[in-house]
Amino acid sequence: MNTTVSIAGTGFEINGVPTYQGRVHQGRSVEGLLLNSRMVQAVFDDENPATAARWRYPDTGVWDPARNTAEFCAALPEYRRHGLLGVTVGLQGGGSIYTPDVYDHYVCSACAPDGTVRPGYFDRLRQVLAAADACGMVVIVNYFYWKQALKLEGEKTMRRIAEETTAWLLDTGYRNILVDVFNEAGARWGLECFAEENLHRWIELVQGITTNGRRLLVGISTLGGNALPTGRWADTEDFSMPHGNGLQAEQLTAKLRRFKDGEEYRRRPRPILVNEDTVFVENLEAAVAEGASWGFYCQGYGSDYQDRMNWKERPREGRYEELSGYQTLPVNWGINTPIKRAFFDRVLAITGGK
Repeated sequence: MNTTVSIAGTGFEINGVPTYQGRVHQGRSVEGLLLNSRMVQAVFDDENPATAARWRYPDTGVWDPARNTAEFCAALPEYRRHGLLGVTVGLQGGGSIYTPDVYDHYVCSACAPDGTVRPGYFDRLRQVLAAADACGMVVIVNYFYWKQALKLEGEKTMRRIAEETTAWLLDTGYRNILVDVFNEAGARWGLECFAEENLHRWIELVQGITTNGRRLLVGISTLGGNALPTGRWADTEDFSMPHGNGLQAEQLTAKLRRFKDGEEYRRRPRPILVNEDTVFVENLEAAVAEGASWGFYCQGYGSDYQDRMNWKERPREGRYEELSGYQTLPVNWGINTPIKRAFFDRVLAITGGK
């Protein structure tokens, strides 16, 4: 194993050395940051043949989860060359197409509704961990995505999945792992066990599982907008993951300052890791100026999704070489569009590729 992530104060270290050591951008140190990208579909599959047909590659006419993961792993060294240090990968993926005929019926989950493991997901995740480890990168492993969590047989099953997934991650021996238990936690998803007042229990569950005295570093990501971790959630997390979706740069600045001014953070300062935001690099600059890591979220056209970026304005591209985004399937994991290049070029400018 080549890559060990740890926390020192408000920053991250890799192999005991602060990330981007000695690097200064626009007069501010960027040591300890973990610039990252949302790549939740890296181990994606779809158990529903009817919706799986929607993810067919334009050059082959078939959907292939092995190809998807292999191409993602092959892209990691180029991401790292630009200075990217983290990727978020989801065991229940994320939204690709949001129209009800697809979004309500696709089935992407590393475990069946009763909690039975689907080994292919974990095989692909092991490939991702190994590829990231080899090039000095960190994998932020997301356990639950609300749309798929609703298909599971209740809290007891979800707790067992969290316990077994954590034990599996520890048993792999890889040390380049951070955990995001639930993507954008909040009661609005209809999952009371993931209401804000219950989130500390999930963090404590993961923290309490050890192998040879070692545990994983864990947090739970917030919604975008003004949402922030609060109360016992904020008191127990190892690092904070406030999302920035929907915010202009100045609004993201205000959100991060409000969090840092809060009682929980002042009592126990820790890394702030925005692991989902937007494609607009001014938000990246705003986060870096506040000493926070930042995560690129590039949906891709043809998804029926609109935030600050209108991904509905064009259909999905017809050629593999032109596929936009990193979330609408199928994905071209290359840095193959102007939007992707703008992000990676800015990361390189900030970090020097360190």
